[in-house]
Amino acid sequence: MLRKLSVGLFFVLAACGSAKVIQRNQAGGVIELQGDRGKAMEQATQEMAAHCGGPGSWQVIQEGEEVIGQDTFTREDTAQDTKTSRRGRRQSTDTTTTGQTSTRNATAWRIHYQCNSAAGAPPPGGAPPPAPGDQPPPPGY
Repeated sequence: MLRKLSVGLFFVLAACGSAKVIQRNQAGGVIELQGDRGKAMEQATQEMAAHCGGPGSWQVIQEGEEVIGQDTFTREDTAQDTKTSRRGRRQSTDTTTTGQTSTRNATAWRIHYQCNSAAGAPPPGGAPPPAPGDQPPPPGY
């Protein structure tokens, strides 16, 4: 019974996926996919559409595995050897410690996207850009 429960829990967890917004600005952003890539991409698509103004208002400009840091693993083994003299009067103990450290690049699957309307969007907190042919008023007007 426990084995069936463990196998079922494994499949449920394996089917989970999520999208985490890493960076976002007016022009687009970066989203990290975690777990099941298909499920995570569904959530990422919703995030991009909400940010950029609806379905089809964004495009992926880069997708793939990126180095996000490093992981360091340290392993230490200690061995002890005790020897007794032939007459049983003396004992000596030798201790040997061996250590090993390894470092690897930690990676994550990330999507860089751009909002299609980013070029025509107004600057943050500013007025919309002038339409072509509009002239600013003369100085002192």
